[in-house]
Amino acid sequence: MKRSHIAIAFAFFVAFAMESVPAQHHKQGNESGISISSPSFATPSSILEEHKHLHHQLDEALASGGKTEASARVVADALLPHFEAEEAYAMPPLGLLEFIADDRPLSGKQMDEAIKMAAQLQAHYEQMIQEHRQIQSALKALASAARQEHKPEVLAFAEALMLHAQNEEQVLYPTTLLIGKYLKLRQMSGQ
Repeated sequence: MKRSHIAIAFAFFVAFAMESVPAQHHKQGNESGISISSPSFATPSSILEEHKHLHHQLDEALASGGKTEASARVVADALLPHFEAEEAYAMPPLGLLEFIADDRPLSGKQMDEAIKMAAQLQAHYEQMIQEHRQIQSALKALASAARQEHKPEVLAFAEALMLHAQNEEQVLYPTTLLIGKYLKLRQMSGQ
């Protein structure tokens, strides 16, 4: 199969899969000591906006008082370092999808950085999935507290974040790993 056909099929898969992913993000930071460099490409804005929206909703839950606030603190403790890791290496390679889909040239630096980030995700994949399990458990407790205290906005946030984690496991992480594999193949073939 020609490289352009692979890129088209890959882009179609990602575009189709990403239709189910709502828009998201949270601020760039390095509180957990994760190495964040300035790549020569950027995370797609829709993903960044989704994380910002989720972070804002978490802030509201943290200010809600009662058992809901206490449960939101447990979510925040698990979620914020996880977001940092995602923003450092799981999301930025997605910024190359349009280049890959359009068969536009990529610099060696762009390919090297994306391959390195995908490798970092691969190395931490099981940890990221385990963190999702911890976050899901904390979110169930948050949803329960929000139901008991009649806080429908916080309940909606908890449910949306559970779906968000599922989308990452089913779409975002595999796509980043595929980008890394695809770019490695491109490099090996000298393209």
